[in-house]
Amino acid sequence: MDSLKISKLKGGYDKHKVFSNLDLTLPKGKFIALTGPNGSGKSTLLKFIYKQLKPESGVVYVDGQDIQHLKQKELATRLGFVAQNGKLDYAFTVREAVSMGRYAYEGEDDGHAIEAAMEACDILQFQNNTVTELSGGEVQRVLLARALSQDGRLLLLDEPVNHLDVRHQRAIMGLLTELVKKGYTVICVLHDMLLVQVYSQLALVLKEGVIISQGPTEQIFTDGLLQEVYHIRAHQVYDGELGRKVWLPTW
Repeated sequence: MDSLKISKLKGGYDKHKVFSNLDLTLPKGKFIALTGPNGSGKSTLLKFIYKQLKPESGVVYVDGQDIQHLKQKELATRLGFVAQNGKLDYAFTVREAVSMGRYAYEGEDDGHAIEAAMEACDILQFQNNTVTELSGGEVQRVLLARALSQDGRLLLLDEPVNHLDVRHQRAIMGLLTELVKKGYTVICVLHDMLLVQVYSQLALVLKEGVIISQGPTEQIFTDGLLQEVYHIRAHQVYDGELGRKVWLPTW
């Protein structure tokens, strides 16, 4: 069974219909990048999957079930969502912040799930610290741990490394890669085309609410695609650590 299927999706915001007839199927157990120019519909698509937005028509299926037939708590046990520029403004401890992901379970087995999520995100050592004491990269790990504590195997992330320095970007992206190896499906909005090429297995390129290209990342990234989507020229550079070529903008 596919992790996610969208059929004939139409909708958006009051004065702007982002999607008019979107069909999409994404497999389980992959690192999938959503990319494309600003305003192409990437964040909006995640909002439809998480029921922050309701489509005018069409159906979104998660694990074969129409999400409109699932209560929000039921959906929360199937997938975790980390919003763009997520913040934790109040002085909760790290453990308290992660435990918020368990609201759908009403206390069931909270301790084990919270511990496992913090361990996976390497924040056990901070569990008694307040989130206001943490760095940006550490806060991002707390937000991810909160999503993991929901016990869903589908993770939706909207620009999870936005505003992080290179070291913290690599740490978060590496953590997501390890989660995929453990059986999670990661659907991640990314603007940085180098991060898309280095970390994602599949890529979905959107422009003005239309899928321009999708498939294995190494296959779909071409000079022609980058010209069509971003109106830029690009060139390939061989990276010895990766053992393959990547596309970079031609300045």
